[in-house]
Amino acid sequence: MVNILFSLYNFHEKWAKNTMEKYIKCNDKVLVIPFSFGENISNDMEWQSAYSKYKGKYYNTIVLPFLSYGIREENIDWINYFKDTEENAKKKVRNGDIIFFTGGLPDKMMYRLKEFDLINEIESFLGVIIGISAGAMIQIADYHITPDKDYDTFSYNRGLNLIRDFDIEVHYEETDIEKNYINKVLNERADTVYAIKDTGGIIVDNSAITLLGDIQTFSRE
Repeated sequence: MVNILFSLYNFHEKWAKNTMEKYIKCNDKVLVIPFSFGENISNDMEWQSAYSKYKGKYYNTIVLPFLSYGIREENIDWINYFKDTEENAKKKVRNGDIIFFTGGLPDKMMYRLKEFDLINEIESFLGVIIGISAGAMIQIADYHITPDKDYDTFSYNRGLNLIRDFDIEVHYEETDIEKNYINKVLNERADTVYAIKDTGGIIVDNSAITLLGDIQTFSRE
């Protein structure tokens, strides 16, 4: 399995593309799992206006990077939280070469993955898993949330049991708040925290770690 972590949907830009071409092939089947939405999406109609091809406001942002690697639109599938069954969702995971987790709310995403009984399926998936922001965070077995516009308080959270060697800070802007919480994590939990800026990413290929673009590394002293 290969785990890839980004802050934004911009991994087709030149700072990432040369390296990523090894992991995204034009014949790959991509499965988008947009389970990180908030209270603004509560039924299928609202889901469609967020993610569907013709009217989804996030559709192009999510699909565009894959198209730029030569993947055909018909090879990009989605799990619809309001329409797909548990069995159907599992089948989609098994049929994919790349699983793609969207950005948003990581705790909501984990809750919905559990609801669909997808945790084991994903933890035993042999392909490439790419996540943006929240979708990157949940790939860390024990991730933290730094307070921001979505979360009032700091917390540690259980993610997927995929990456145990480090923690991450996404959308890193070098603020004092971020640095304080990174230090807290280093003191309490992790030996290394990678701070991923908006043009940065991390590839974990088996146990080899590649840092792409703008990343800062913080280590326990």
